[in-house]
Amino acid sequence: MERHAVVIGAGIVGCAVARDLKMRYPDWEMTILERNKSVFSETSRYNSGVVHSGIHQEPHLLKSELARRGSKLLIEFCAEKRVPFEKAGMIIVAAASDLPSLMGEFRSLTLLRRNSRTQGIPIKFLSGRGIRKLEPEVRGAFGIHIPDVWVVDQKMLATELSAQLFLSGVRFTFGTPVRAIRVCGEKYEVVTDSGVYPADVVVNAAGVSADLVAALAGFDGPEISPWRGEYYEIVGEKAKLVKSSLVYPVLPPGHPVKGIHLTKTVDGRLLLGPNATSWKHREDNFEVRTPPDEFLACGRKFLPSLELEDLRWAYSGLRAKIGAGKEEKDFVIRWERIHPLFVNLLGIESPGFTSAFAIAEHVRGIVESCYAA
Repeated sequence: MERHAVVIGAGIVGCAVARDLKMRYPDWEMTILERNKSVFSETSRYNSGVVHSGIHQEPHLLKSELARRGSKLLIEFCAEKRVPFEKAGMIIVAAASDLPSLMGEFRSLTLLRRNSRTQGIPIKFLSGRGIRKLEPEVRGAFGIHIPDVWVVDQKMLATELSAQLFLSGVRFTFGTPVRAIRVCGEKYEVVTDSGVYPADVVVNAAGVSADLVAALAGFDGPEISPWRGEYYEIVGEKAKLVKSSLVYPVLPPGHPVKGIHLTKTVDGRLLLGPNATSWKHREDNFEVRTPPDEFLACGRKFLPSLELEDLRWAYSGLRAKIGAGKEEKDFVIRWERIHPLFVNLLGIESPGFTSAFAIAEHVRGIVESCYAA
């Protein structure tokens, strides 16, 4: 009997899930429905491209496990497909300007060290001089260095991943928001403006709209509250102040965001961001721009010579945060029915980009438990 799978959402998670399922079940009809006009149109494109180690997450969380596994799988894919990536390393820096809070920052670094030991992540404590050896222009009282952190080119990743999907026979349908989802016998019917798609398996990878898609299928779940993050770019000669390392502020493990930080991209840009603002909409608006003062203040903690004229607004993106509070929430991955099967992926925020290929493995395991090859 012919099987059909429908993945809702063509971000990195949806594409990785479709790839993994198609490799496992090559004879299945596989369709990705995407409301935008191309792959990686939302969160997957508008982030920093950092492949995280997992050190910022509490070790017991599912997202921590998936980040550790996912980072390895993502870099292996980039190496195989020649997607540009670099091993940048990350420095988590206690700023010398924050003298009143240095003791608290030292405690936070100690907790991060505990996380690193629990998760097997190699790190090294740094003095201010040690920081300058890695990044001569970066100022800090002390910090830690995490060597196993990468940066990838999101656009090339999108190109190579979607090309592999096309070649394997996965069908994309763009500009196709889902209007309804209903059960018809042993299958789901996913209703869109362009037609009705039958499915033995539906995977909801709709990002900031995943809770709305789940509701269309009749499933209750945690509400997603979109949060918006903006990036500024450091331009001109000041863009050369950081050689390659990612420079992050000290925040305690489990903090809901990683703070405004410095990222050197694969193509040589130096980004400063993101901030974090609660957002009322499920779509972004690039016309809304936070003034640069907050970003400048954060950047000056590590690069004191920065001035307003060195900053240019770059872009923004949304994250699919569960609930209205600021506390960290774990990924919610669960299946709701068997024959037909519905898999919800909810709250896949950072480190969702890093975790995508491991999330795909996880979903494949769920499908395998319900369907034979």
